[in-house]
Amino acid sequence: MGSTEEIYEISTKTQEVVDDYESYVGGGFAPYPVALTHTKGSKAWDVDGKEYIDFLSMYSVVNMGHGHPKILAAAVQAMTEGAVVNLPFHSPYYGKLAKKLHDLFGYDKFVAMTSGAEAADAAVKIARKWGYISKNIPEGKCHILTAAACYHGVTLSTVSLASKKSSAFGPFVPNVGSTAPSGKVVAFGVIDDLREALEVDGERIVAFIIEPIQGSAGIVAPPKGYLKEVAALCKGHNVLFIVDEVQCGLGRAGANLCHLRDGVRPDLVVLGKALAGGMYPLSGVLGDDHIMGLLDPFEIGSTMAANPVGCAAALAALDVLVDEDLSQRSNELGDLLRSNLKAANLPHITAFNGAGLFMSLVLEDKPPKVTPRRIVSLLAQRGVLASAAGLRRIRICPPLTISKEELLKGAEVVIGVMRDIEGCGELPAEVLVDVRH
Repeated sequence: MGSTEEIYEISTKTQEVVDDYESYVGGGFAPYPVALTHTKGSKAWDVDGKEYIDFLSMYSVVNMGHGHPKILAAAVQAMTEGAVVNLPFHSPYYGKLAKKLHDLFGYDKFVAMTSGAEAADAAVKIARKWGYISKNIPEGKCHILTAAACYHGVTLSTVSLASKKSSAFGPFVPNVGSTAPSGKVVAFGVIDDLREALEVDGERIVAFIIEPIQGSAGIVAPPKGYLKEVAALCKGHNVLFIVDEVQCGLGRAGANLCHLRDGVRPDLVVLGKALAGGMYPLSGVLGDDHIMGLLDPFEIGSTMAANPVGCAAALAALDVLVDEDLSQRSNELGDLLRSNLKAANLPHITAFNGAGLFMSLVLEDKPPKVTPRRIVSLLAQRGVLASAAGLRRIRICPPLTISKEELLKGAEVVIGVMRDIEGCGELPAEVLVDVRH
């Protein structure tokens, strides 16, 4: 049981890293005081040599595990060749990657970017051009609709899509977000909200973009059949259906792309994070010629997009996804993890959400002792890496290549933490402190 006898403190070496962040790093994502130096497979080590089981996959970046030998070898090979950045000339790696994505998922074209936010922004631009040219929406009237509590990145344009944002960054990009032109707010998973918005504002709405399972909101899955109803409504109103698979795609949620679980075919697909196996920043958008063919040279791109090292890693990562049947493995291990946690009849957990190894623990509302940050902090103290989401959720996303032994070992730590958390004293970073003056 957790008690005041247990020591919860930050080591001297870790504190030095934390001090550097506090002194010299601006912005970021409020990291926990765990200073990692290297990773392998489903494990990570910090500056003190302490070993951790990764139940986060560094949040769906390394679906294939840290340093998968096939992906690493492909990236190193491209690097040793001295391959150049793809800008004014053709890159064989980029062409091969686009073809492989076509062969796997059936879309005509792929355009590469570097981050998920860049790719989501590109999808918005592509949809708007389609809206003006193909749907004949009057200039300046295209509206991109999202669902409440969505997350597509933290650039200005992608933050504009979000429901909650600081007014300090305004003015925001107009005609985007979860509020339709007439004022209807569309909640995630509520098909009647979307139906009402499209019936009233369908002529102005060019696209509806959602995560098939919301990630940063806390791994929130919609009701069964929701995506099929979304696809049908969008088709009926001549609205593009865009899915953001940056977090939930590439095997993470138990399918090569999460929306395939529902048997739908969106008009545009946004990819990122795990696309290059965690070896290099790479993202992009998939779509068919009647949409992607509207793009002119120089309209979508980025200096480091389609870098040969990233493309080589992505080619290998896609091979690993298929050859090792990681989607099926995600389902099997996800079922095993859920069954073990449910069988423990744990306190403080009211529900499990998500799919495959893209899951969350939904907590009862019991602050100040039972909070996501306290639980994640105690998990880290005991050698398991996870993350908090909002006030009541813990995200659990182990690498899809994790062994059953490591998975069950991590599950035992989770079980112990949930039983002990109320009796624990103060934990490092259990409260997110606002240091703004």
